[in-house]
Parts: sequence; C-alpha cells; structure tokens
Amino acid sequence: MKHSFILILFLLPFYSQSNEKAKTLQSILDGFKQRVEEVFKAESGRPLKRASKKPPIKKLRSAYTRAYSYSIIAFASRCYYLGEDLKKADAAIAENAQYYLDNPDGIHDRDSFHWHAEITMRLIEMYGSKGTHHAGRMSPETEKLALEPIWQYASKAWLKKAATDEQSIWHQYGSENHHAMDFTINWHFAKLAKDRPEYKNRKYEDGSSIEQQCKAWNKYVVAYCQSRAKKSLCNEMRSDGYNSTLIKGFYNFYDFGSPEVKAAAGLFLDLYFAYWAEEQIDGHMGGGASRIKGSNAFKQGRVSKNSALAWFYFGMGKKPTMVFGHDIGAMTSSYRPPLVVADIALDVKGRGNYEVRQRAQGLAERGNSFPVATAKQAPTKFRIDGGGILRYSYCTPDFIIGTPMVEARPLDKWAGVSSQSRWQGAIFSGPDDPRIVPIVRPKDNQVCFNSFWSVQSKGSLISQKLKTHKGAAEMMVFISEKGFSDPIEKDNMVFFEAQNSFAVIRVPIGGYKWQEKSLSYTAVTGGTRKVPPGKSMLLNKEFSPVILEVMSKSKIGTMEAFQKKLQASKPEIKGKVLAYKTIYGDILSLDMSYKKVPSINGTPVNYTPKKVYDSPFIQSLYDSGVVTIQKGNRSRILDFNNLTATDKVKE
Repeated sequence: MKHSFILILFLLPFYSQSNEKAKTLQSILDGFKQRVEEVFKAESGRPLKRASKKPPIKKLRSAYTRAYSYSIIAFASRCYYLGEDLKKADAAIAENAQYYLDNPDGIHDRDSFHWHAEITMRLIEMYGSKGTHHAGRMSPETEKLALEPIWQYASKAWLKKAATDEQSIWHQYGSENHHAMDFTINWHFAKLAKDRPEYKNRKYEDGSSIEQQCKAWNKYVVAYCQSRAKKSLCNEMRSDGYNSTLIKGFYNFYDFGSPEVKAAAGLFLDLYFAYWAEEQIDGHMGGGASRIKGSNAFKQGRVSKNSALAWFYFGMGKKPTMVFGHDIGAMTSSYRPPLVVADIALDVKGRGNYEVRQRAQGLAERGNSFPVATAKQAPTKFRIDGGGILRYSYCTPDFIIGTPMVEARPLDKWAGVSSQSRWQGAIFSGPDDPRIVPIVRPKDNQVCFNSFWSVQSKGSLISQKLKTHKGAAEMMVFISEKGFSDPIEKDNMVFFEAQNSFAVIRVPIGGYKWQEKSLSYTAVTGGTRKVPPGKSMLLNKEFSPVILEVMSKSKIGTMEAFQKKLQASKPEIKGKVLAYKTIYGDILSLDMSYKKVPSINGTPVNYTPKKVYDSPFIQSLYDSGVVTIQKGNRSRILDFNNLTATDKVKE
C-alpha cells in the first residue's frame, strides 16, 4: 500500500502535464468554429466577384469553368452561412446551374463541373427546404434547378461502376482525386433524389433506378474506405492539392450519410490527418510524393489545399480566404480530428527522430477513362498483390527527408498517377519553407513520368534518373535561396547550413554546374508560374546518381565536424554499382545499370513489407484493416472492419 501511494505521488506531475496538454489541444480544436466564422465574416457584405470562364485547356474540350463555379459557390456559401443576401445567393446558384444546362458538354468535362457539385449538394442539405442548418435559406426553386445538371452528370453512372469486390474496388476511373469526386457526386445525388417526386420514376442510362444506385453507392463508399486503410491511403502519394481534393467529398459522407457511411468516412479522415500530420513541419509537407507538378516541386502554397485545413483545424500557418471555394465542405462539417492527431500535428519537437515506412499502390494495368468515363472505357486496374512502392521518410524536428523507393520498372507497369512527377527531397524547419530537392526536370516544365529511382536510410538519400522515363529532361538539385547559407564547395561536395541542420550534395560521376538563369514553369491551365528564388545544380552526366545527406546540428555540432565526417567517406564505384557509407554509418548500394534492387546494409529494399503503415505514430499490418494512431500516452484504434474507433489513455 505504501509503495502504491509513493508511486501515485511520483506519477501525479505526469498526469497533471498530460491533462494540461489534453486541455490545450482540445482548446485548439474547439477554436475551429471561431476560425471558420472569421473567414466567412471577413467576406460579409462583399458583392459577388465572378472568376472568368476560360477557354478549353485542350482541343475538343469545353470551356474551363472551375474557377468561375468555385467563385459562385464560395459567395453563396458565405451568404447562406451568415444569413445575408439570400436572394443574391439563390441567384448565384441558379446562374451557375443554368450555365451548365445551357452548355451540357461542360457537365462532363473533368476539369470543371464535378469540382464543385458536391458543395452544391451540401448547401441543399444544410439550407434547402429540409436543411439541417437553417432550413429554407435556399429557395425550393433554386434547390430544384441546382439538382438538374447534377442529375445529367450522375445519370451516366452504371451499377457495375460501384462494384465492391476486392479487385473492382481498386479500379479507378481517371486519376484518384477525379475518381473520388465522381463517386462522391454519384452517392450524394442518389441519396438526395430518391425521396424527391420529380426523380422517382427516372432511370439511369444503364436502366437502373435511383434506389438501386443509392444502395450500391452506400456499399461502395464503405468498401472504398476499408480498402484504402488496408492497402494504402493515397496512390497520388502525399500530393498536397490532389489529396485535399480527394477528401473534400468525404465530409458529405460524414455529415449526411447513413451510420455505416458516416463511420467509414470518419475513420478515413482520422487516418488521413494522421498520415498528413506525421510528415510535416509547421504545415509544410515532406516525404516521398507523386503528382507534384511544375513549380509545386519547389514550394508549398500556404493559403489553400492542406494548408487551409491545417489552419482551420490546428491554427497552423496563414489564414486562408474565401476566394477559393474548395474547402467549404471542411469548413461547414461537424468532423474534427481526434486529440492524438492534433498532438502529432502540433508537437513537432516532441515527435523526436523517427522513420516512416508506408506501402503505396502503384503497379497497375493502365486504363483510358478520360475525359469522360463510360462503361465502354477501361479503368486503371491496380494490382492488389503489391503496389511496388515503399514510401520512406526520416523525420526530425529540424528536417524531413524522404523518397518513394521503387524498382526500375518500365513505364507501362505503373499507374499514371503514381509515376507522374514523383517528388523526393528534404524540407527544413524555419521560415520560408527551405528545401533541397533532387529531381528530374520535366521537358515541358509541367509533368514527367517514371523519372527516377532511389535508396534511402535515415538522412541519407541516393537517386538516379531512370532510362524508362517519359518526358524527363536533366537531373537537377534545387536549393531554396531563403533558409540556407551560401554554398561551400569543397572536395567535390557542396555544403549548406540551415537553421538547425547541415546538408551536403555529392555528384559521384561527372560533376555538376550551376544553372545561371532562374526557372519558370508553364501551368497546365495556362500562364507562367515562377520557381521561388534559389540555386539549381545541374548534373553534367545525364544518368549520374546524386547523393543528398542531412543531419541535425544537435547530432554533429559544427560545420567543420560535419565536413570532417563526410571527408572520411567517399563513394565507391565497382563496375556499375555505387556503394556509399553514409554519415549515419549505413551502406547504401545502387546498381546504376538498374539490374539489381538497391540495398541497405547488404539487404535489398523490400517494397512489400508486412506493414502498410509503420512509424511510431501509425501502425497497421497490410490488409488487416486495423490501424493504431498513437502518441505519448494516448492512442486511437481505427477498426475499419467493424467501423469503430476506440480511444485509450494510458494511466
């Protein structure tokens, strides 16, 4: 008894600290509504400012009207939310709907209509005649008109598209985010329409009824969430913009779905934000990625995409605006991330140093379902026996360095979304998003495919351009101007000092040269996007590997000590194999002829490990459907099989 009392006295300060931390985190999460209202109220009283309708992106396409529709939706959402200018909000929604009814080709253009349609249905759910929030703020006439172009979109869905067998659930029509926007609309329209007299007797193009479609898409949403938890969350790996687009319709599942749909979406969102949280510093995303197109490789936007969600949920970064209506779903949803995820997101220092390993789906039989998916077109069929990609990151409070490790496979073995514009590199703590990015420049300065392979252990990365690429130009290394000292070139190495870290770049074959002019990238939708100020190192030999190593100052001390340690280890080339002893003491091996799998300390890289998520903060066996999110004494167990979440706090 005496010993128990002493133990309690000893542990009391820790309980107190834990409780105080929980209160602080809960206070931050509770500030969500205030932050949302701050953004809405900042727009109060302002007139509708329509974005322009732009010419088609490509020939034989309809006008590019995504921004136009978003501007309409953002204006109407603000009016309905604040209860002001309701007639103008109705007029705006009606205008947008009528535009698409008058221009029906635009309904099925992948870059315009389905980007905002799920928000329209959210506004009907919240403010329509049966609205869950302020019913009647949207007039019945507006509600009815707004649904008509959505019917024209959804009526092309066929029941087999919602198949949920193990293989079909990994059939993807278009890219991942487009596929998600599509089934989001199909699910939500059927849910809304099944109880409306004007749609009761309508049939889809495949002859199915709205009731049949509703049942099919309910099952599909649940199966989709389960399959992604089991086999990998995003095949557009850590793509800032596309991942935030993937999830934007999931808020509708959460707020307006059946109990099963709501539960599945909630678990999915919990996992998504944990996935985002553990590989970011102050909202800047690190780690191996794909579909990081054009100038996005060298910067991260701070007022949209995941950055906007980070501000709303966690108060991180810069306040977004309503100009871009992309995140209305998140802003008006009842979903909140759990405490353990907030802790992972906000306590960068407390996370310490750790490795992240994740399986990602990438191997596939490529389909052809753009620009409009039909039953006659083949989807991309992902392999479910192994995705072929190991995402690896080494994370510290001072930097995050990561890469998608892949075999040197032919281009046609990969799904386009997983091989397009893959990203690797290091982001650093400190202002201005400093980063070092070894990457292959796209010839068109937009996208390239299957451009590099790599091997990494801890803070040491080796990468090489692949011969099986498509659209790739030279291998280069980009170094941000802000956040680093001037480079020190010494003994065929280039050293940089960041706020809390040191970095070195080595080119073992052929050397390098500095790019004299700054780069500028052409956006897919037109216009020029400049690369942030920085230095660009170009490799003299097209297929020379490049080595990037990063270490915290707290681990090495001074730049002199960092240089001395590196001078003791030189790259060794035997035939076509590069072997290198890293500053961390590991031996990395890369076969420059692409014949052998890269190795770490003599062991070939395993692209199909037993765990789909493996870090101190997210753990799950591949295909198990049970994910544990944890930090400190707090954990949340997501059971996707039974659609339950269990929170635990260790005493």
